[in-house]
Amino acid sequence: MKAGSRLSDIRVRLAALAVLSLAQAACLESLPSPSRVDDLRVLAIRAEPPEVAPGATVALDALVVDPQARPARYAWYACVVPEQGRGFFGGGTETSTSGGNGTPLSNDPYGGSCQRRFEAEVPFAMKLGEGETATLTVPSDLFDTDDALRLAYSLPDNVEITEDVKAGFLGIAGVNYTVTLVVEVDGRTVETAKRVNVSLDSILANNERNLNPTGLAFHLARKSDDVTAPTTAPAPADGACLLAGAPPLVAGERYRLSPVNVPDPQPEYAVLLGGSTTDAPFELQQIDETSFFSWFSTAGSLQKSVSKAPGEPLNEWSFASDAAGPIDFWVVVRDGRGGAWWCHEHLVVAAP
Repeated sequence: MKAGSRLSDIRVRLAALAVLSLAQAACLESLPSPSRVDDLRVLAIRAEPPEVAPGATVALDALVVDPQARPARYAWYACVVPEQGRGFFGGGTETSTSGGNGTPLSNDPYGGSCQRRFEAEVPFAMKLGEGETATLTVPSDLFDTDDALRLAYSLPDNVEITEDVKAGFLGIAGVNYTVTLVVEVDGRTVETAKRVNVSLDSILANNERNLNPTGLAFHLARKSDDVTAPTTAPAPADGACLLAGAPPLVAGERYRLSPVNVPDPQPEYAVLLGGSTTDAPFELQQIDETSFFSWFSTAGSLQKSVSKAPGEPLNEWSFASDAAGPIDFWVVVRDGRGGAWWCHEHLVVAAP
């Protein structure tokens, strides 16, 4: 091949790659933002308390939002499903995201659905009722046999579970009782999951039972004002998000959102991790708690859908020049062990 022909071929390939890259970028730009609420969404489910012993009763509620305010039907279920990922040994696994239909387990014939398990009469599956709230009473005999433990951790029947191993699992990692909420609006259903950690008191870990976050708030300031947010402040009442004195929102402006009252230092708790040798298949490790913030609104552009502390908890919120009008804003706060809290603001963006 002549040099000129080879150069021409390279140019054609580069042009094709450029077109492909532009097409991929256009596709990415057209994807909906996880933070934008423009249809029915279940942003979070809360269990009070989030971590209990067998026999306890847990109150359940959910943050269900629908910009069209259509009538909705609710159905609550609970079941034990095989653990996936880090939650396998770490207790609660609610950490980073919320909203949408959830992610079915790839190796689960029921797709992670407690409703399907209940309809199939799978052990430990139950229907909790219909309505905006529900309660879960954990069976007091949940740990009388090894069945729940084997199911939760996919342990074969031929694997012996000694009393020491059982105490380690149930006193540190526990078993997550999964709650699923099915919301139906105009024939469309959204099913969202929440895990309630059930464990025994442990002399190995000495973990205090987890509680839902409280007292959090958010400082709002125009980015151009370069204001430093306080680290602590009285939390707003009635489930609001923003501290008093927040500036009005104006179309065309950019704002900084800063979490306030974040625990510092974060509490420590013990988790059971896979060991590195056959002599020590499991290891007890102390880790620091993390606060995860999921951000949602009906208008404007949030720079992050999720932020965390420790880390970079700040977020930015910007509005196009034609974005004037009423909006709704929510923040869902989670810890790494199933605790959850949320707040809501109804705001107005003024014309520039």
